[in-house]
Formats: sequence, structure tokens, C-alpha cells
Amino acid sequence: MNTIKTLVIEPDVNVRKRLDAVITKDSDVEMAVFQGEIYSADFEHSLESEHPEVILMGIDGPESKQMEFFRSIRKYRPAMPVLIMTPHNREGAEAAIEALKMGAVEYVTKTMSLSGAVRSETHFSERLLPVIKAVPRLNRNILMSSSYFEKSLEKVQRISIDQFTPSMIRAELLVIVGCLGGVPSLYLLLSSLPENLPVPIVVVQHMPKIYTAYMAEDVERITGHVVHEAKDGTEMKPGVVYVAPGNYHSKVVRENGTNVICLNSGPKVKGFRPSIDVMLQSARQILGDRVLAVYLSGGGQDGIEGAEVVDIAGGQIIIQNKSSSLLHDLPWKIKNLGVKEFPLERLGHEITQRVI
Repeated sequence: MNTIKTLVIEPDVNVRKRLDAVITKDSDVEMAVFQGEIYSADFEHSLESEHPEVILMGIDGPESKQMEFFRSIRKYRPAMPVLIMTPHNREGAEAAIEALKMGAVEYVTKTMSLSGAVRSETHFSERLLPVIKAVPRLNRNILMSSSYFEKSLEKVQRISIDQFTPSMIRAELLVIVGCLGGVPSLYLLLSSLPENLPVPIVVVQHMPKIYTAYMAEDVERITGHVVHEAKDGTEMKPGVVYVAPGNYHSKVVRENGTNVICLNSGPKVKGFRPSIDVMLQSARQILGDRVLAVYLSGGGQDGIEGAEVVDIAGGQIIIQNKSSSLLHDLPWKIKNLGVKEFPLERLGHEITQRVI
């Protein structure tokens, strides 16, 4: 593997020190620091002299100068992968979600939610290095479409239930999961689904608590669905989207004849909480072969065991195909189970015909 040169744009010296301590220990990644003025010839000179393969930049809020600079990079250098670092607060959540929709590859929180202290070296090592190392495998066609999300959202047409006949193998729960690249896909997919689907929808993304709360609000605003960040003991109702909250595992359990979502703060699974595996394993226990799992763009190992238990139980699994995914690592691993893959624009139709 060739060394991946990473250009860091971050004014906080403490964050830069943490990054330097992590990156210098890894022979696969090399770090250069940009300390000039943004919106200046300094930046262009740095790109030409350093030849970075990825930019890692801090963004403190959705209305910050850093966000404005990020928009400029996406507009004029869409082929350049950009990873962002945001504070673990409401402003950071808004900045992260908006940047992901504008084509940021991924985000990493750089501070703690309560104290505001800079994250540990362990956090950056576990969260950041795998993303940087995934950069060579990114779908460049998706990456270079700087207005991909905006233009795609304008073209989305909501599917009508009326065109479908009842399925003989109808699913009773829809679980949509994803990781790197999965957020824009999630918005577009939900925008295409009928608002009156007769099943509950659970969304699992690897995000911290404040971020999942904001994403639930934003998904509801953009897609028109009723969306809630799931709470412990939430009764699962048809047509409602439940976002698994950060820092908790979400499980489906049966209580008094009703399916509810229960939360717990058990150990992280494969480095994540919420875990895709935990959700799907619980869904399989309660619903057996009546689970439909949809895998969007992403990487890592979380979700593989969950897919296996759904498959063994006779449930249904479909995945986003390679050409429409920013990163196809996770869907590709699931594909080995023999499941079907579809372009993002087709997934809504495939889901609807399986839950009607």
C-alpha cells in the first residue's frame, strides 16, 4: 500500500498534536499541516507542493468560515477527498450532516461533548485512520459529483403504494444501515419511499448521540417522513422512521404483544455503539424471516454478522450497488451471501414491493 498523504487544516494546536502523534506511528499515512490563510494563494501552493491525496479539515459550525472554505473546495476541486473534524456539540452535528450531504467523505468528532476537551489519540486512531486508508477505494464518480446530492434530491419521485400488489413474503420491519457514504444515500432513499409504508423503519448509522438527534430532525424536514430518534421503550409504529441514538445499542423486543425499541449502553461491538449487528440480531429473534435489511454505502465489519443471522432465518437482504456507493466495502461483504444489489434509485421500489 502506498503512503496516503494527508493535508491537515486545523487551527487548534492541541488537535494537530493528537493527529501528529497518531499519524506518525502509522507507516501507511503521512501528514502535512497547512498553516496559511484559507482563501489565499497559500492553499493552492500547498496543494501543488504537498500533493495530498486527502484533506482533513476542522469545521466548527455550519456558518463558519471553515464551512465556507469547504464548500469552495467541493466546488472547485471535487476530485479531492475531504474528511472533516467537528466538535461534539449541536453546531458540530449540523456542520457534519451538511458537509456529508455536500460530499465530505466522512467526519470525525474532535472534542468531547461535555467538557469540550480534545479527543484522545485512541479515538483518532480508531475512527480516523481506517477512513483515511479507505480513500484509495472510494468511488471517484460519486466523489466528483460535487452537487450529486442536491441534483439527485430534485429528481426523486416518491413511490406510490397503489402500483404494488400484496407480497406473499411480506416483511414486517425495515432496517436501513450504512456507514461511510451512507448518509446522502439514506436521505435520497427515504425521500423515494411512500410516506404510508405499513411497517416501522429503523435506521442505524455510526454516529454519536447529539449527531443522531440532529439527523433525525433533518431527515424529517427533507424527506417528509415522521422521524424520531428512538427512546427506550418506544413502541414501533408503521410508517415511522426510528433513528438508533448514538452511544446506545438499539434492540427490538416484544412487550405486552407490541414490538418496542429498547436501548442499552453495553460494550461497543466492533468499535461501535449503536451496532448494526446488535439491532439485526434482535430483530431476527423477534421477527424471524419477516425482517428486511437494506445495506447502503459503507465499510468496516459491523453488520456482517447481522446479515448472516437475517439470512439464516430466511429474512430478506438487499444492498446498494457499487456504482452508486461512495464506498462498497460493506455491501460487497454482504453480497457474498448471495443477496441482490441495486442502484440507489431502484432501492425504493425494491423495498416497497417487499413490505406491501
